[in-house]
Amino acid sequence: MSNKLVKNKKQKEILNRRQKKILFFGILIILMIAFLGVWGKIIVTSNAFKTQMESMVEGKDYFLEDIEITDKRSEAVTTDDSISENYFFYYQNGRRYDYDKRMQVPGKIYSEYHVGDTITAYTTDHVSYSYYKYGILPKNKYTNNEIMKCVGVLLGVGILSLLLVGIVSRNE
Repeated sequence: MSNKLVKNKKQKEILNRRQKKILFFGILIILMIAFLGVWGKIIVTSNAFKTQMESMVEGKDYFLEDIEITDKRSEAVTTDDSISENYFFYYQNGRRYDYDKRMQVPGKIYSEYHVGDTITAYTTDHVSYSYYKYGILPKNKYTNNEIMKCVGVLLGVGILSLLLVGIVSRNE
C-alpha cells in the first residue's frame, strides 16, 4: 500500500484522539453535573416533605377518619421478571359508590379486613384517603420527586457506562 492511501485513511477519521478525549470528558462532566443537580433536588425535596410531615398537626393539617370498606380487590401486576399483587380497598364517597375511590394497602392489612369493616385512614380533603401518612402529600410534587429518583438512577447508570466505555477504549 502506498503512503498516500495510508495518509488518506488517517485523515478520514472524524475525530482525532485529542478531540475524542475532550468529547469524552465533556460528556462525563455534563452527566456528573446533571447527576449532582438531580440528586441535590431530590434530597432538598425529600427533606422538605419530611419536615412538612413532622410539623403537620392532626385535626388542623390532616385528619384521621374511619372509612367503610365497600369492596376489596387485588390486582396482579405481571412483568417479564416477576408477578406481584396490589391490594385495594374501595370506599364510598358521600352517597355515591365509585370504583375510582380506592385506597392501596399492604397485603397483611388486606387479609385482616373484610367488606363492611371500617379502617382508619389519613386525609386532608375528606374525599381521598390513604393508608400511609405520606399518601396525603401533594400528589404532583410527590410523584415528580419519585420520577426524579428514577432520572437520578438513569444518570448514574449513564455515568458508569461512559466510564466503562472509556476504560475499555483506553486499553485498545
